[in-house]
This record gives sequence, structure tokens and C-alpha cells, in this order.
Amino acid sequence: MTIETLPAHPEGSRYVVRALTSEDFGHLRRLESEIWREDGSGELCPHYLRLCTELYRDWCFLAMDGDRPAGYVLNFAKGRTAYCATLAVHPDYQKTRVNYLLIRAMVTKLVQEEVEEVRFLVEPGNTDARSIHNALGARVVEEVRDFYGPGDVRLWSVITKEDLERVRARYTRLKLVS
Repeated sequence: MTIETLPAHPEGSRYVVRALTSEDFGHLRRLESEIWREDGSGELCPHYLRLCTELYRDWCFLAMDGDRPAGYVLNFAKGRTAYCATLAVHPDYQKTRVNYLLIRAMVTKLVQEEVEEVRFLVEPGNTDARSIHNALGARVVEEVRDFYGPGDVRLWSVITKEDLERVRARYTRLKLVS
């Protein structure tokens, strides 16, 4: 599924956001290295990324600027619940529409699949991610301690079916979904 192609830069390159394919494993590895190498949390496991390209590719999206990967959003579904695991945009693209296009791809999929809830797991201090979740209608429902290891604190946020219906109505009104 290709979500949208938009002009990105004055020189005329374009962004394309689409569902993952097996061949995107290399793009994900490149993004992981370039985005997270200086971050204390580290890169995602390559086995995890391969699972995304093989088992969850319909739920995960990649933004490309020509041949260059610009960002991704990785989602998983279990029953009628979707889990947004990671949204990451390369620093060169963080002030562009890539973030918006990835969120739009994710929301379009959620609406099409008629999920009942969406869950996000986020660090309490990640205000950028939390503001995106809030804009989509998410509410914090639980604080989890020692999730990834001793001292690690995460927040579970949830978007309910009613919240998704409001998002669907807004996206339909804006002609972002049909």
C-alpha cells in the first residue's frame, strides 16, 4: 500500500510512504544505525527488524526520499488490538512532512482494519511521542516499572475504538481516507 507521494525539497525529490517489503530490511538497518547510534537506548535487534519485514509488513511503513530511507513506523496486531512499537524519522527529515505521512499511513491502516484499540508504550519524558499520541486521542492507562530492565519506566497509552471513530471522521472529512 502506497500512502502518498509529495514534493519534499525544492530540487524536486519526492517522499513515498509504503508498507514494508522483504527488501526493506537493509533500509531499516541503515535507519537504525543513523538514527540511534548516538542514543543511549541503542538500535533495535536485527531479528526484530526482519520480523517486521516478513510477518508484520502490512502493518509497518517506510518513508523514502528517492532511494534514501527517511523514516519508519513499526506496528503489530494481536486480535483487534494494534501496538505501535516504534516511529522514527532520520534527523535530516525531522522538520519535514515525513512524520505526518508515517502517522497518516498508520492511522489509515488502523481505520481500514477496524481495530478496537491502539496501544503505545513510551518513556514518560518522550514529550514528542506523547504529544503525537495525545493528538490522536490516546490516554495514559498504566505506568510500568522495570519493563526493559531495572529502573526502566514506561507508560501505556491507549486509543479506544471511539477515539479511532473520531480520527476516522476527521480523516474522511479531510479526504485522507474513504
